[in-house]
Amino acid sequence: MSNSLTIVIPNRNRDLEIVKRSLGSIVSQLNDAIRLVIVDYGSVLSYQVQLELLVKSFDQVELILCPTQEQLWNKSRCINIVLQSCATTHFMVSDMDMIWHSQFLANQIESFSQKESIYFSVGVMTQEESTLDKSFEDYAIKFQTNNEATGITVFPSAHLKFINGFDEFYHGWGSEDTDVHVRLKNAGYIVRFCESEILFKHQWHAKSYRTKESTSPFHPYLERINQSYLLLTQESKKIKANGNGSWGKTCNNKVYDKLSEPTLRLKRYATEHDVQALVNALIGMDSENVVEVQIKKHPESKSLKKLVKEGLGKKTLRFISLDRANETLLEALILNHHSCAYSYSYDRTASLIIFRIKLGS
Repeated sequence: MSNSLTIVIPNRNRDLEIVKRSLGSIVSQLNDAIRLVIVDYGSVLSYQVQLELLVKSFDQVELILCPTQEQLWNKSRCINIVLQSCATTHFMVSDMDMIWHSQFLANQIESFSQKESIYFSVGVMTQEESTLDKSFEDYAIKFQTNNEATGITVFPSAHLKFINGFDEFYHGWGSEDTDVHVRLKNAGYIVRFCESEILFKHQWHAKSYRTKESTSPFHPYLERINQSYLLLTQESKKIKANGNGSWGKTCNNKVYDKLSEPTLRLKRYATEHDVQALVNALIGMDSENVVEVQIKKHPESKSLKKLVKEGLGKKTLRFISLDRANETLLEALILNHHSCAYSYSYDRTASLIIFRIKLGS
Protein backbone atom coordinates (compact mmCIF):
# COMPACT_ATOMS: atom_id res chain seq x y z
CA MET A 1 0.00 0.00 0.00
CA SER A 2 1.31 3.44 -0.91
CA ASN A 3 1.95 5.87 1.88
CA SER A 4 -0.26 8.89 2.46
CA LEU A 5 0.45 11.80 4.77
CA THR A 6 -1.34 14.40 6.87
CA ILE A 7 0.78 17.40 7.87
CA VAL A 8 -0.30 19.68 10.72
CA ILE A 9 1.28 23.04 11.51
CA PRO A 10 0.08 24.83 14.69
CA ASN A 11 0.19 28.62 14.71
CA ARG A 12 -0.42 31.67 16.85
CA ASN A 13 0.45 35.16 15.63
CA ARG A 14 3.53 34.08 13.66
CA ASP A 15 4.74 36.86 11.31
CA LEU A 16 2.84 36.50 8.04
CA GLU A 17 5.99 36.87 5.94
CA ILE A 18 7.42 33.87 7.76
CA VAL A 19 4.16 31.98 7.17
CA LYS A 20 4.21 32.88 3.48
CA ARG A 21 7.78 31.63 3.00
CA SER A 22 7.04 28.43 4.89
CA LEU A 23 3.86 27.59 2.97
CA GLY A 24 5.52 28.55 -0.30
CA SER A 25 8.17 25.90 0.29
CA ILE A 26 5.54 23.18 0.90
CA VAL A 27 2.57 23.66 -1.43
CA SER A 28 4.37 22.77 -4.66
CA GLN A 29 5.08 19.36 -3.11
CA LEU A 30 1.45 18.53 -2.27
CA ASN A 31 -0.63 15.99 -4.14
CA ASP A 32 -3.79 13.96 -3.57
CA ALA A 33 -1.98 11.70 -1.09
CA ILE A 34 -0.79 14.58 1.09
CA ARG A 35 -3.01 16.78 3.26
CA LEU A 36 -1.70 20.02 4.80
CA VAL A 37 -3.63 21.61 7.67
CA ILE A 38 -2.82 24.86 9.50
CA VAL A 39 -4.41 25.17 12.93
CA ASP A 40 -4.46 28.75 14.19
CA TYR A 41 -5.06 28.62 17.93
CA GLY A 42 -6.19 32.04 19.03
CA SER A 43 -4.21 34.57 17.02
CA VAL A 44 -5.71 38.05 17.34
CA LEU A 45 -8.82 38.43 15.21
CA SER A 46 -7.30 40.94 12.77
CA TYR A 47 -4.41 38.54 12.19
CA GLN A 48 -6.75 35.60 11.58
CA VAL A 49 -8.49 37.62 8.84
CA GLN A 50 -5.14 38.25 7.12
CA LEU A 51 -4.03 34.65 7.60
CA GLU A 52 -7.22 33.37 5.99
CA LEU A 53 -6.60 35.57 2.94
CA LEU A 54 -3.01 34.37 2.71
CA VAL A 55 -3.94 30.69 2.95
CA LYS A 56 -6.57 31.11 0.22
CA SER A 57 -3.80 32.19 -2.13
CA PHE A 58 -2.29 28.70 -1.87
CA ASP A 59 -3.83 25.55 -3.32
CA GLN A 60 -4.60 22.51 -1.19
CA VAL A 61 -3.99 24.15 2.20
CA GLU A 62 -6.67 23.73 4.86
CA LEU A 63 -7.08 26.26 7.66
CA ILE A 64 -8.75 25.73 11.02
CA LEU A 65 -9.35 28.93 13.00
CA CYS A 66 -9.87 28.46 16.74
CA PRO A 67 -11.54 31.32 18.69
CA THR A 68 -9.18 30.83 21.64
CA GLN A 69 -7.75 34.35 21.82
CA GLU A 70 -8.18 34.53 25.60
CA GLN A 71 -6.92 31.04 26.37
CA LEU A 72 -3.54 29.57 27.13
CA TRP A 73 -1.60 28.26 24.12
CA ASN A 74 -2.11 24.50 23.72
CA LYS A 75 -0.05 23.08 20.86
CA SER A 76 -1.04 19.52 21.74
CA ARG A 77 -4.71 20.26 21.20
CA CYS A 78 -3.95 21.88 17.82
CA ILE A 79 -2.24 18.69 16.72
CA ASN A 80 -4.86 16.36 18.14
CA ILE A 81 -7.74 18.18 16.44
CA VAL A 82 -6.24 17.14 13.11
CA LEU A 83 -5.14 13.69 14.30
CA GLN A 84 -8.73 12.82 15.20
CA SER A 85 -9.77 13.18 11.56
CA CYS A 86 -6.58 11.71 10.10
CA ALA A 87 -7.21 8.94 7.56
CA THR A 88 -3.68 8.74 6.12
CA THR A 89 -1.01 6.15 6.85
CA HIS A 90 1.32 8.75 8.34
CA PHE A 91 1.01 11.95 10.34
CA MET A 92 3.57 14.74 10.43
CA VAL A 93 4.00 17.64 12.85
CA SER A 94 5.97 20.69 11.75
CA ASP A 95 6.49 24.29 12.87
CA MET A 96 5.27 27.39 11.08
CA ASP A 97 8.75 28.89 10.89
CA MET A 98 10.28 26.09 8.77
CA ILE A 99 11.41 26.34 5.15
CA TRP A 100 11.28 22.89 3.57
CA HIS A 101 13.65 21.28 1.08
CA SER A 102 11.92 21.42 -2.30
CA GLN A 103 12.13 17.63 -2.78
CA PHE A 104 11.48 16.50 0.79
CA LEU A 105 8.09 14.91 0.19
CA ALA A 106 8.90 13.48 -3.23
CA ASN A 107 12.07 11.86 -1.92
CA GLN A 108 10.88 10.77 1.50
CA ILE A 109 7.21 9.82 1.55
CA GLU A 110 7.56 6.28 0.20
CA SER A 111 10.40 5.58 2.62
CA PHE A 112 8.25 6.31 5.67
CA SER A 113 7.86 3.10 7.63
CA GLN A 114 4.79 1.68 9.37
CA LYS A 115 7.12 0.42 12.10
CA GLU A 116 8.87 3.57 13.25
CA SER A 117 8.58 7.32 13.73
CA ILE A 118 11.33 9.50 12.34
CA TYR A 119 12.37 13.03 13.29
CA PHE A 120 14.66 15.45 11.57
CA SER A 121 17.54 17.79 12.27
CA VAL A 122 16.97 21.47 11.49
CA GLY A 123 19.36 24.13 10.21
CA VAL A 124 18.91 27.36 12.16
CA MET A 125 19.34 30.63 10.25
CA THR A 126 20.29 34.08 11.50
CA GLN A 127 17.92 37.04 11.51
CA GLU A 128 19.58 38.55 8.44
CA GLU A 129 19.59 35.31 6.46
CA SER A 130 15.93 34.63 7.25
CA THR A 131 14.78 37.78 5.46
CA LEU A 132 16.47 36.93 2.16
CA ASP A 133 14.79 35.39 -0.87
CA LYS A 134 16.90 32.37 -1.82
CA SER A 135 16.58 28.77 -2.86
CA PHE A 136 16.61 26.28 0.01
CA GLU A 137 20.14 25.12 -0.76
CA ASP A 138 21.52 28.66 -0.76
CA TYR A 139 20.30 29.61 2.72
CA ALA A 140 23.26 29.64 5.11
CA ILE A 141 22.74 28.25 8.60
CA LYS A 142 24.26 29.27 11.91
CA PHE A 143 24.06 25.79 13.46
CA GLN A 144 22.29 22.44 13.16
CA THR A 145 20.05 20.95 15.85
CA ASN A 146 20.84 17.59 17.44
CA ASN A 147 18.62 14.72 18.59
CA GLU A 148 17.26 16.76 21.51
CA ALA A 149 15.17 18.90 19.13
CA THR A 150 12.07 16.79 18.52
CA GLY A 151 9.65 19.19 16.84
CA ILE A 152 9.69 17.87 13.25
CA THR A 153 8.46 14.26 13.31
CA VAL A 154 6.67 11.85 10.98
CA PHE A 155 4.62 9.20 12.81
CA PRO A 156 2.75 6.11 11.68
CA SER A 157 -0.78 7.41 12.38
CA ALA A 158 -1.80 4.19 14.12
CA HIS A 159 1.07 4.49 16.61
CA LEU A 160 0.16 8.05 17.52
CA LYS A 161 -3.52 7.23 17.91
CA PHE A 162 -2.69 4.22 20.10
CA ILE A 163 -1.05 6.47 22.69
CA ASN A 164 -3.95 8.98 22.50
CA GLY A 165 -1.99 11.58 20.57
CA PHE A 166 -0.14 14.46 22.15
CA ASP A 167 -0.67 15.07 25.86
CA GLU A 168 -2.98 18.06 26.25
CA PHE A 169 -1.75 18.73 29.78
CA TYR A 170 1.08 20.76 28.24
CA HIS A 171 0.14 24.43 27.95
CA GLY A 172 2.43 27.28 27.07
CA TRP A 173 5.65 26.28 25.35
CA GLY A 174 7.75 23.20 25.84
CA SER A 175 8.03 19.45 26.37
CA GLU A 176 5.02 18.11 24.45
CA ASP A 177 7.16 17.02 21.47
CA THR A 178 9.62 15.14 23.66
CA ASP A 179 6.78 13.65 25.72
CA VAL A 180 5.21 11.98 22.69
CA HIS A 181 8.56 10.42 21.74
CA VAL A 182 8.99 9.10 25.28
CA ARG A 183 5.54 7.48 25.31
CA LEU A 184 6.02 5.92 21.88
CA LYS A 185 9.25 4.32 23.14
CA ASN A 186 7.47 3.21 26.32
CA ALA A 187 4.91 1.48 24.09
CA GLY A 188 7.70 -0.43 22.36
CA TYR A 189 7.73 1.61 19.15
CA ILE A 190 10.91 2.79 17.42
CA VAL A 191 11.66 6.53 17.22
CA ARG A 192 14.63 7.27 14.95
CA PHE A 193 16.60 10.48 14.50
CA CYS A 194 17.60 11.42 10.95
CA GLU A 195 20.62 13.72 10.74
CA SER A 196 22.14 12.69 7.41
CA GLU A 197 21.21 15.92 5.67
CA ILE A 198 19.36 19.14 6.45
CA LEU A 199 15.85 19.06 5.00
CA PHE A 200 14.39 21.92 7.06
CA LYS A 201 15.70 25.38 7.84
CA HIS A 202 14.38 27.50 10.69
CA GLN A 203 13.52 31.14 10.05
CA TRP A 204 14.59 33.52 12.78
CA HIS A 205 11.78 35.33 14.58
CA ALA A 206 11.66 37.63 17.56
CA LYS A 207 10.57 36.16 20.84
CA SER A 208 7.25 37.45 22.06
CA TYR A 209 7.37 39.11 25.45
CA ARG A 210 4.45 40.01 27.66
CA THR A 211 3.98 43.63 28.65
CA LYS A 212 3.01 44.59 32.16
CA GLU A 213 -0.26 45.87 30.74
CA SER A 214 -1.18 42.53 29.13
CA THR A 215 -4.30 40.87 30.53
CA SER A 216 -3.83 37.61 28.60
CA PRO A 217 -3.71 34.40 30.65
CA PHE A 218 -0.20 33.71 31.87
CA HIS A 219 1.27 31.34 34.44
CA PRO A 220 4.90 32.15 35.31
CA TYR A 221 5.84 28.58 36.25
CA LEU A 222 4.20 26.55 33.48
CA GLU A 223 7.49 25.73 31.79
CA ARG A 224 8.89 24.29 35.02
CA ILE A 225 5.68 22.36 35.65
CA ASN A 226 5.86 20.95 32.12
CA GLN A 227 9.45 19.81 32.67
CA SER A 228 8.54 18.09 35.94
CA TYR A 229 5.52 16.47 34.30
CA LEU A 230 7.74 15.14 31.50
CA LEU A 231 10.09 13.65 34.08
CA LEU A 232 7.14 11.85 35.69
CA THR A 233 6.13 10.49 32.28
CA GLN A 234 9.63 9.08 31.86
CA GLU A 235 9.87 7.62 35.36
CA SER A 236 6.38 6.08 35.34
CA LYS A 237 6.83 4.53 31.86
CA LYS A 238 3.59 6.19 30.83
CA ILE A 239 2.16 5.22 27.44
CA LYS A 240 -1.30 6.71 26.98
CA ALA A 241 -2.06 10.38 27.58
CA ASN A 242 -5.35 12.21 28.08
CA GLY A 243 -6.71 9.60 30.44
CA ASN A 244 -10.25 10.98 30.46
CA GLY A 245 -10.57 9.85 26.84
CA SER A 246 -11.34 13.36 25.59
CA TRP A 247 -8.65 14.68 23.27
CA GLY A 248 -8.54 16.59 20.03
CA LYS A 249 -11.83 18.31 20.70
CA THR A 250 -12.71 20.90 18.06
CA CYS A 251 -13.68 24.47 18.95
CA ASN A 252 -17.33 25.32 18.37
CA ASN A 253 -17.76 29.01 17.51
CA LYS A 254 -21.41 28.98 18.57
CA VAL A 255 -20.43 27.80 22.04
CA TYR A 256 -17.78 30.51 22.30
CA ASP A 257 -20.42 33.09 21.36
CA LYS A 258 -22.34 32.09 24.49
CA LEU A 259 -19.52 33.42 26.66
CA SER A 260 -20.85 36.94 26.05
CA GLU A 261 -24.03 36.09 27.97
CA PRO A 262 -23.22 34.50 31.35
CA THR A 263 -26.06 32.70 33.12
CA LEU A 264 -24.30 32.70 36.49
CA ARG A 265 -22.13 35.50 37.86
CA LEU A 266 -19.90 34.94 40.88
CA LYS A 267 -17.76 37.44 42.77
CA ARG A 268 -15.12 36.17 45.15
CA TYR A 269 -12.11 37.44 47.07
CA ALA A 270 -8.56 36.19 46.85
CA THR A 271 -8.72 33.98 49.91
CA GLU A 272 -7.57 30.38 50.05
CA HIS A 273 -11.01 29.02 50.94
CA ASP A 274 -12.86 31.02 48.27
CA VAL A 275 -10.50 30.02 45.47
CA GLN A 276 -10.28 26.35 46.46
CA ALA A 277 -14.05 26.12 46.86
CA LEU A 278 -14.50 27.65 43.43
CA VAL A 279 -12.05 25.23 41.80
CA ASN A 280 -13.93 22.25 43.20
CA ALA A 281 -17.41 23.65 42.62
CA LEU A 282 -16.75 24.18 38.92
CA ILE A 283 -16.07 20.46 38.46
CA GLY A 284 -19.57 19.46 39.52
CA MET A 285 -21.51 22.51 38.41
CA ASP A 286 -24.44 22.28 35.96
CA SER A 287 -22.98 21.92 32.48
CA GLU A 288 -25.67 24.20 31.07
CA ASN A 289 -24.22 27.17 32.91
CA VAL A 290 -22.09 29.89 31.37
CA VAL A 291 -20.23 31.05 34.46
CA GLU A 292 -18.51 34.38 34.96
CA VAL A 293 -16.13 34.65 37.91
CA GLN A 294 -14.52 37.82 39.23
CA ILE A 295 -11.71 37.62 41.77
CA LYS A 296 -10.29 40.64 43.56
CA LYS A 297 -8.28 41.43 46.66
CA HIS A 298 -10.05 41.16 50.00
CA PRO A 299 -10.45 44.65 51.54
CA GLU A 300 -9.06 43.39 54.87
CA SER A 301 -6.02 41.63 53.44
CA LYS A 302 -3.64 44.26 54.84
CA SER A 303 -5.86 45.84 57.46
CA LEU A 304 -4.87 46.74 61.01
CA LYS A 305 -7.72 44.54 62.27
CA LYS A 306 -6.13 41.49 60.66
CA LEU A 307 -2.73 42.28 62.14
CA VAL A 308 -4.22 42.68 65.62
CA LYS A 309 -6.05 39.35 65.38
CA GLU A 310 -2.89 37.61 64.26
CA GLY A 311 -0.99 39.21 67.12
CA LEU A 312 -3.54 37.85 69.58
CA GLY A 313 -3.33 34.39 68.07
CA LYS A 314 -6.89 34.48 66.76
CA LYS A 315 -8.03 32.86 63.55
CA THR A 316 -8.05 35.09 60.49
CA LEU A 317 -8.97 34.60 56.88
CA ARG A 318 -6.18 33.03 54.84
CA PHE A 319 -5.58 35.71 52.25
CA ILE A 320 -3.62 34.93 49.11
CA SER A 321 -2.19 37.24 46.49
CA LEU A 322 -3.97 37.72 43.19
CA ASP A 323 -0.89 36.24 41.54
CA ARG A 324 -1.36 33.05 43.53
CA ALA A 325 -5.10 33.02 42.80
CA ASN A 326 -4.27 33.38 39.11
CA GLU A 327 -1.87 30.42 39.21
CA THR A 328 -4.38 28.22 41.05
CA LEU A 329 -7.22 29.03 38.66
CA LEU A 330 -5.12 28.45 35.54
CA GLU A 331 -3.89 25.13 36.92
CA ALA A 332 -7.52 24.12 37.49
CA LEU A 333 -8.46 25.12 33.95
CA ILE A 334 -5.60 23.03 32.56
CA LEU A 335 -6.47 19.97 34.63
CA ASN A 336 -10.25 20.04 34.44
CA HIS A 337 -11.57 22.34 31.73
CA HIS A 338 -8.93 23.00 29.05
CA SER A 339 -11.16 21.82 26.19
CA CYS A 340 -14.15 23.87 27.37
CA ALA A 341 -14.90 27.22 25.80
CA TYR A 342 -13.47 29.82 28.16
CA SER A 343 -12.02 33.31 28.25
CA TYR A 344 -9.60 34.53 30.90
CA SER A 345 -8.06 37.86 31.79
CA TYR A 346 -5.95 39.11 34.66
CA ASP A 347 -5.69 42.89 34.87
CA ARG A 348 -2.78 43.54 37.22
CA THR A 349 -3.34 47.29 37.11
CA ALA A 350 -6.96 47.00 38.21
CA SER A 351 -6.16 44.01 40.49
CA LEU A 352 -8.94 41.96 38.94
CA ILE A 353 -9.26 38.47 37.46
CA ILE A 354 -12.25 37.78 35.22
CA PHE A 355 -12.92 34.50 33.53
CA ARG A 356 -15.90 33.01 31.79
CA ILE A 357 -16.47 29.38 30.98
CA LYS A 358 -19.14 27.29 29.27
CA LEU A 359 -19.05 24.14 31.35
CA GLY A 360 -19.48 20.83 29.59
CA SER A 361 -18.55 22.32 26.22
